[in-house]
Amino acid sequence: MPPKIDFTNTSGQALMVELGQINNFINGTPPCFDNGFDGYAQLALLDVYGMFFKNGDVAQKPLIYFRHTDVTKNKHRFVSLLELGDDYLAPQKGVFHVEELAGSDTPVIAYGERSKKPKVYGYESKEKLVECRFFENEMTMKEGDFFDIKAYPWQYTVYDHQSIYRNSSVIFQPSTFLGTFDKEPIIGLGSYDRFCIKRDVEGFDNIALGYITLTAMGIRDDGRKEVAFITASLNSSGKTIAYYFLEGELPIITDHVKIEADWVRLPYVNDGTCVFKEATFYFCNKEIHFEGKWGTKGFSEKPRIEKSGQSQVFGTWYEGRAPYQHRLYFTFVENMNAYDFELEKLGFNIIK
Repeated sequence: MPPKIDFTNTSGQALMVELGQINNFINGTPPCFDNGFDGYAQLALLDVYGMFFKNGDVAQKPLIYFRHTDVTKNKHRFVSLLELGDDYLAPQKGVFHVEELAGSDTPVIAYGERSKKPKVYGYESKEKLVECRFFENEMTMKEGDFFDIKAYPWQYTVYDHQSIYRNSSVIFQPSTFLGTFDKEPIIGLGSYDRFCIKRDVEGFDNIALGYITLTAMGIRDDGRKEVAFITASLNSSGKTIAYYFLEGELPIITDHVKIEADWVRLPYVNDGTCVFKEATFYFCNKEIHFEGKWGTKGFSEKPRIEKSGQSQVFGTWYEGRAPYQHRLYFTFVENMNAYDFELEKLGFNIIK
């Protein structure tokens, strides 16, 4: 059995995570972060991402969509319609419509109010079509004429007060997505996130990253939605947090988690970067089980070999001791600073 390794928050601040109501009309400094603790954090980055299944067939390998936009610099940081690798150790196979997707060289028309009645916020690009729109109770995303989705937000929103990233407070909005890809119907789960960065910090690029992170969403057979998020620090930030929410139950939030996993070195790099196929996360009275299925290294067309210490894998998950399958799911593990020698110092096993 793999050892259980303890992680406890040592960031020197109280962890503050709130579950509240949806707020799609964020601009400048949102009220929840307009305080000294959050550094009067201002909206800086917009993420939209999801795991999509053609015709709702969850037995097939999913399509991964991710667009990451800096609305302070009016710049697309990256975008992907990703074809994952065939197993957890394999990198991505490529990006669909790679030449048609608006990248970092495509101008962005600044984010802001697009309509007063009805109230609409958003941003867009014209040279290569991108259109992001936030409405009162939903959001939409279009890429060219080949990708068109609508997000239906879940009943609660996660407001994170710097418990995950240095100098950044984040609004997470888990959602169900419906739409089309290449004119075929797709359905998926994912989130649209708003990153707000302290006023006196230059940007997200200056924030050092080192962690084990699981982001998991699912819809059970009985229709109940559930979310698990765990991050355990692998650098000096000391930021560790875990939360779990099942529809109809009280949410669980803690700053202490145990992780049980054996690690394997990525076979296509020689820098000691590791990943795991299976892991169990223990906190409070919960067990979150992860199984890796499909790998990637970055969201680019080719693996980002230069991202030393980074490993990423998508897969399936369940909560508790009795395995079950979700009707629909999103499951993503990202590890940063995940070097063999760092992991061995913590007590993990590296499988030779």
